[in-house]
Amino acid sequence: MVISTKPNGKRILALVAAAAVLVAAFVFMPSSRGSETEGLKTDASTADQRVDFLAQFGWEVDPEPLEIREIEIPQTFDKVYERYNQLQKEQGMDLLPYAGKTCKQWIYHITNFPDSGQQVRAVLLVYDGKVIGGDISSVALDGFMTGFEGEGWQEETAVQPVEEAEPEQPEEIPTDAWPVD
Repeated sequence: MVISTKPNGKRILALVAAAAVLVAAFVFMPSSRGSETEGLKTDASTADQRVDFLAQFGWEVDPEPLEIREIEIPQTFDKVYERYNQLQKEQGMDLLPYAGKTCKQWIYHITNFPDSGQQVRAVLLVYDGKVIGGDISSVALDGFMTGFEGEGWQEETAVQPVEEAEPEQPEEIPTDAWPVD
């Protein structure tokens, strides 16, 4: 099914922001580490290993990835990458050692997310057969991004929609406003 909508400023801005976050995610992955990060199995050379990595956090995913692509982690991090790397550090990973390197990004559809009204994806950044970073995020414009644990997606990491002001009601036109001849 294809849904087509007319582009507008908000949608374009949201797409640009989402792209920047994805690029930032790949830029901040560490370049080397062992097969275990804080007790996690990070092996990701095979499809089964990538699915098993996500299963460690309780996530069930469609085994066929939505997208696979190569991402170059920037040599120098901008504010977006710094913020994304902070998320990585909070989950025991660090993209800084991978600056200037190319990794693979694997995007999976999560099938057991608690809020079934949202499309949620798992993003894995893989370098040399190991998960070096990633996130759990919704695809909605007012969505969220969080670490693999999924903690805080409702309050802390959710992007809150901007409240729109109520349209102003036109003032009533006085009865003597129109000329009479």
